[in-house]
Amino acid sequence: MAWDPLGTISKNKNSFQLGYVLILISAVLASLVHVLAKPLVDNQVGFEIHPVTLAACIYIINGAFFTPFTRKSKPIASLGRRNLVLLAVIGISEVIALITYFFGLKDSTAANASIFSNGEIVFSLLIVMVIFKENLRKKEIGPFVMMLLGMMVLPVAYDFYSHGMVISEIVIGDILIIASGTFYALDVMLCRYLSDKIDSKRITQITSLVSGTIAVAAMIVFHIPFNMDLLSLGPIALFAIGGTGLATMLFLVSLRLIGGVRTILLFSTNSVLGVVFAALILSETITVMNMISVALTFGGICLLRNRLGGSERTENTQKQKSDLVRHSS
Repeated sequence: MAWDPLGTISKNKNSFQLGYVLILISAVLASLVHVLAKPLVDNQVGFEIHPVTLAACIYIINGAFFTPFTRKSKPIASLGRRNLVLLAVIGISEVIALITYFFGLKDSTAANASIFSNGEIVFSLLIVMVIFKENLRKKEIGPFVMMLLGMMVLPVAYDFYSHGMVISEIVIGDILIIASGTFYALDVMLCRYLSDKIDSKRITQITSLVSGTIAVAAMIVFHIPFNMDLLSLGPIALFAIGGTGLATMLFLVSLRLIGGVRTILLFSTNSVLGVVFAALILSETITVMNMISVALTFGGICLLRNRLGGSERTENTQKQKSDLVRHSS
C-alpha cells in the first residue's frame, strides 16, 4: 500500500473537528440535565419524583436504548473479568453520584448545580495526587486554586452567608452536589482507561444496566415507591437518553478523538451553559456571585489546560526522541 501522508493528515484533521463538535454537543446535553431534572425532584411539575426512582428510570431507559446499538460491539463474554469488574465499579459509582446529585439538586438551584458540575476535575486531580503521589507543579497551583474557589468555596460560602450563617437546606444541597463529584471523578478516570479497550456504546450499555439494577435494588430494600406519573416517562426518556446516556457516549468518543485535556476543557463549558439555561428555562436569578464563580472556574480550567497541554507536548516530544534513538541504535 502506498504511503499517503496528506490523506493521513486530512483524516486526523477531520477526526479532531468531529471530536470538537461531539464534545460541545455533549456539553449542551449535560448542561440541560440540571435544568430539566430540577422540576422533577422539587415538585415543580405537579408531582415529585424520588431521586432513587428517577435514577432507576434514567439508567434502565439508557441501558435498553443502547443495547440494540451494541450488536457489532465486542461480546460481553470476551471483555475479560478485570474489565467487567471495572465496568461494574463505574456503574456503581455512577448511580451513587447521580442519586447524591439529585438529593442535592432538590434543595439547591440549577445554577449552582451547573457551577458544581465540574467538581470531578478537582476531585480527579486530588485522587491522582493521593493514589499516585503526584504533586501539582508550581505553575498549576494557581489555576487549581481558581477552580477550587469558583466551583466550591465561593458558591457555598455565599449561600451560607445569605441564609444567616446557618447550615440551611440549600447549603446541604450544595454540599451533596459537590460530594457527588467524587464519584464522578472515579467514573471519568475509569472510563478514560477503558475507552481505548471497549467500544463506547458497550461501556454506556453495561454501566447503565448496572446502575439501573443497583437503583431498583435500593428501591426494594428501602421501600421507595414508584411515585411517577406514567405520562412523564416520555419526557424523562428523552432527558435520560440525551442528558446522560448520549452525553456520556459522546464524551467517551471525544476522549479518543481529541484526547483527555481538550475533552475536559470543552466539556467544562457545560457549567456556563447550565447557568444560562437555568435563567432562560427556570427563570432562576443569576447573581453576581454566580458569574464570578463561573469566570473563576472556567478561567482556572483554561489555564490548567494550557499548563497540562504544554507538559503533554513536552512529554510527547521526549518520547518521540527516545523512540528515534532506540530505532537508530
